[in-house]
Amino acid sequence: MGFWNLFQKKKDKDESEAEKAAAAKPTDSKPAVSADARSASAAKAAPAKPAASSAKAAPAKAASGTAKSAAAKPQPAKTTAPAAKSGAQKSASAAPKAVKISSAPANPPARSNAGYPFFATTEEDIRLAFDNAIAEAEAEIEKNGAKAIGKYEFNLEVDGFHFYLIANNGQVLFDSPSFTTLIGALNGIKTFKKTVANGEFDIKVDKYKRYRFILANKYYGENYTTREQCQKCAESVRNFANNARIIRYTPDKEALIAYETARLTKNSADNVDWNAIARAEATAQKKGKFEICEEKNEFCFYLLASNGQILYSSRYYANENACRKGIESFKRAAYVGNFFVDRDKFGNYRYVLKNIGSAPSFIGESYDNKPQCEKIIESVKNFIVTATIEKESDGESPAEE
Repeated sequence: MGFWNLFQKKKDKDESEAEKAAAAKPTDSKPAVSADARSASAAKAAPAKPAASSAKAAPAKAASGTAKSAAAKPQPAKTTAPAAKSGAQKSASAAPKAVKISSAPANPPARSNAGYPFFATTEEDIRLAFDNAIAEAEAEIEKNGAKAIGKYEFNLEVDGFHFYLIANNGQVLFDSPSFTTLIGALNGIKTFKKTVANGEFDIKVDKYKRYRFILANKYYGENYTTREQCQKCAESVRNFANNARIIRYTPDKEALIAYETARLTKNSADNVDWNAIARAEATAQKKGKFEICEEKNEFCFYLLASNGQILYSSRYYANENACRKGIESFKRAAYVGNFFVDRDKFGNYRYVLKNIGSAPSFIGESYDNKPQCEKIIESVKNFIVTATIEKESDGESPAEE
């Protein structure tokens, strides 16, 4: 891919310059060794363990989050020579490159991955991870003897990599939380499948009679208008989660640029005048509200416009104090203002509000079109200044249908 080659060329150029500098530096008392002698020595020192084994180990190391390094695999020979070199440069660099390739140790020291975006591992790491995941999924499908087979697809959105569980009829059953790396999303599928196999789906209904399933207080489904629709989706998730193929994915250039732009253009909390905000909240005419609701011994909150429109609905918290802290986190993130409009696998538009630090993003409601979503973002910015924080009075909890 052209995207990765840009980074690789930069790495190779840096390595070439380092090698030339090292060759020019005099040694203490060792006689000079010819290129042929160095090559012969390197051939004797070649490791018994194939270098490819280090590449196979890379996916397991990278699964924890950010990319580890391209060092786990030797670089292809075709990328070791940067373009547009003079004849003298080519001659000077040819011998060191031969030595570097032939004398690679069995366990090479870690090398910097500075040339790659922080969220990416090497192409080889990703290829091997997908090979393993695809083979495991196919073996599981065969073992289960499944007749209806779904699939897991991936997408890079502005808040990170997502996986989607899709039924055999094309219905999107589940949209995952975001992951920093594609390998992280692959490993996320393993955790999701185990949770589906061992956990119970809890069907929640909010005060606005919207139903969604929650699995292990971690995985949240979409909103449905009836309990029957929600229950049917939960059953489909259980049926397809362990009977779904893995579809190989490579993010396109546009997705990579959008993700990097969202990451690099983030506003900082240090640049916000929090004293000015406190004064503005104290003097503002109160409009809209953060409403705290208790639903079956759990708490959630809604940001409501003055006309009652839902601008944000939260996840569930174990107690009221945690819920109130969630409101403060939402407000602080909104004041910092890292809002992005994203389109999910369902085809709907939603806003993603990046949280401060490494905390998970806040995901807004779904909308049919982008202008409507952008209008909601402006409403959120306005109402966080004027909204009161109120707890729903007892007796207003939604009744089950």
